[in-house]
Amino acid sequence: MQIGDLVSWFFEDPVLLAIVAILLGFVFLLYLFLRRTAKGFKEGMNQGRQ
Repeated sequence: MQIGDLVSWFFEDPVLLAIVAILLGFVFLLYLFLRRTAKGFKEGMNQGRQ
């Protein structure tokens, strides 16, 4: 199986494409949540020192 066959198979299957899109969206939202949590923790630690 060649790379071109895999790419065309991937883009022809809408269910697989939707699953990958949902997973990528979930990972992105998780990244944003963790970034906001870490930033809030850092700001809280800095305010506690003052």
